Amino acid sequence: MKNFYNPQAPMFLVSNIDVQSVSRPKNYKNFFRSGREKNGFIYIKQGKILFEIPSDDHISQLQAEKNDLLFVPKGTIYSSLFQADETQIEIVQFDLASGQLPDYLSGPQKLDLPHTKELIDAFFQNLDTPLPNHSFYYLSRLYELLWKIDEFHFKIPHKYNKLRAALTDIIKNPFENQKVSYYAELCHMSEPNFRRLFREYVGMSPIDYRNDIRLTSARNKLQSGEYNVSEAAYESGFTNLSFFIRLYKKKYGYTPKKDQ
Repeated sequence: MKNFYNPQAPMFLVSNIDVQSVSRPKNYKNFFRSGREKNGFIYIKQGKILFEIPSDDHISQLQAEKNDLLFVPKGTIYSSLFQADETQIEIVQFDLASGQLPDYLSGPQKLDLPHTKELIDAFFQNLDTPLPNHSFYYLSRLYELLWKIDEFHFKIPHKYNKLRAALTDIIKNPFENQKVSYYAELCHMSEPNFRRLFREYVGMSPIDYRNDIRLTSARNKLQSGEYNVSEAAYESGFTNLSFFIRLYKKKYGYTPKKDQ
């Protein structure tokens, strides 16, 4: 599936957030031979660092300088060489309480994110109360950072901007049974061209995309314990129960009864 904006993903909860400010001299080298203990955002406040990540047949390198932001997932084995005097970094790290990170945060990488300094500085503002009382503050800041990363990652490329009206309508009104011609008209496109461009960008047809959003909604309803299968299907826009069950099994690998 392509990198289109999907408000249903990612689905995870974070825990055990902590922040650290670190200053090291030139040529200091740090090793994580057993793997990083938490997921970590590393912001280069001053100086530069060379990160080396070994794999089966080679060593990948990431060069980071002032104002760069890196993400290193939990379990990553790597080393970091501080390459300038008084190199300073700020680290925001966390565990997952449930779920998993989106695919675009599955490996070590440098993040090209606007307003990085402001987003990271927010974690290190002078606060009036002792650190243990800041758990909700850090939680809100981390979700904001993850939201900004997600929003920037799924920014619609210029080539596909003409699909924006249809994508917005489907996202806001996924339970309405509009025809593909309706979405094509919203985008001022012929239906064949709309279908082609939509599939090229999203990786599925407009109706399949709408059904995918409905299935996520139905699953959330079932897992809440407040809905049975028929209710979850109907409330999510499915009028044909057998069709709903078939799609559900195809997407999740089991029938909706298991999530009830």
